[in-house]
Amino acid sequence: MGEFDKIIKENIEAIFVPLLEKLLNLSINKTIEIKDKLQVTIEREPDYLKKIIDHEGREFILHLEFQTQDDHEMVYRMAEYKAILQRKHRIPVKQCVIYLGARKPTMRTRLTEEEQIIGFDLRNISDLPIQKVLESTIPEEIILAILTDYPSADAEHVVSEIIRKLQSNASDEIQLNKAIQQLLILSRLRNLETITKEKTDQMPITYDITEDGLYKQGIEIGREEGLEEGIEQGKVEGRQEGKDYMIIRALQQGLLNIEQIAEMAEVELSYVMKLDQDLSDL
Repeated sequence: MGEFDKIIKENIEAIFVPLLEKLLNLSINKTIEIKDKLQVTIEREPDYLKKIIDHEGREFILHLEFQTQDDHEMVYRMAEYKAILQRKHRIPVKQCVIYLGARKPTMRTRLTEEEQIIGFDLRNISDLPIQKVLESTIPEEIILAILTDYPSADAEHVVSEIIRKLQSNASDEIQLNKAIQQLLILSRLRNLETITKEKTDQMPITYDITEDGLYKQGIEIGREEGLEEGIEQGKVEGRQEGKDYMIIRALQQGLLNIEQIAEMAEVELSYVMKLDQDLSDL
């Protein structure tokens, strides 16, 4: 998976409804998760398959299926066959089911208009007005503003405005730093990485580790385990464990480099590198 796809996949839950309402003009009241995973390949062996050239020189694929059962799923199976054949051969596909059963078949032979595979809607994110995206209060959506439509001469101002909006709407420094790193990656799609990096480099990393939930969790663990040896020792161990939790989470997310993580956690670079190696060895 490319890093651009990874960003969208990570952020899709946050941006799904507002983005589709803007791009597709949908009015979404509720969404329901579909757990199904699409198969990468569908194994099908047609009964009869030939490439035909008629007397006028026209080429097409002839696909025949011989059926003894009145299969009401056949219309979907034939559609699957046709999609696979069409994609592979890029020429017209003609299909016919030859029924061998004793009774008159009642199976459907056509998809309804809503079921037919005739194409798809295409929307260009650059067609979105930039102000419409910048009105959002969702960091995952705000970073998409860099992909919208604006004059190239305004690029520097746009990047500054996106960063300002992120600073105003991020819930904490973790979310802000993640959004900034994703913005840097997306900026490559518009050849704005240099400008974006210049602007983001001016932002100090001000992450307060003592406010991190995992850090606090580490302190509690340290307190509990340190009761027998003394509360103060437990606090020290808790702080370190909390810091390790935060570093490991940052390494797993992969949005900050090792130097940035070391600076944010206020530890030596070698310490972060050791934790990174420990993760790789797991």
